[in-house]
Amino acid sequence: MHIILAILGSIITILFYLSMMSRSGINFRWLTWLDPLAWNRRRKWRETLNTDPAFSLKSPMESTACLMFVAAKYSGEISREQKETILRLYQDEFHLNDSKARELLTSCSFLIPDEQKIYDRLETFLAPSLSQFDQNQKDSAMRLLETVIQCEGRPTQKQMEFLEKIKIQLMGKPPSEQNKWAHNT
Repeated sequence: MHIILAILGSIITILFYLSMMSRSGINFRWLTWLDPLAWNRRRKWRETLNTDPAFSLKSPMESTACLMFVAAKYSGEISREQKETILRLYQDEFHLNDSKARELLTSCSFLIPDEQKIYDRLETFLAPSLSQFDQNQKDSAMRLLETVIQCEGRPTQKQMEFLEKIKIQLMGKPPSEQNKWAHNT
């Protein structure tokens, strides 16, 4: 038993002196793995760094703007008419001037180069901002999306499916799809 205590005491003494030397300016990077708080900070920073920025939008306005861009892009490449419609809606609904509206559209296009990833992971995309939406913003977002997909006439089947998927995420399941026979306990 006395041998184990001597070994543990030696290890603790060595670590203590290494810690004191690192505080005085000598850098022992391998020593930082002993600090659980630093490890947790590094892990959280790594998760933040590796996260796709499109899936970390917290503002309902930014989320809606990106959804409008994705809905327009689902018909193929965005036409001039769709672009002008989106810019006009950004200016009218979000109360942005022309340059800010163009910046928002440009940032959406760089943020979302592939609209399929938003379609496939819509719940993850809306998760950070969904709690910030109030009912008026949800209704306005649905109205804006309908305007965007109908600006060139009849929307495509993919656009209608995308709109329905967004509606389910924002508004919840329609009452007809909820379980009528569920017990209220």
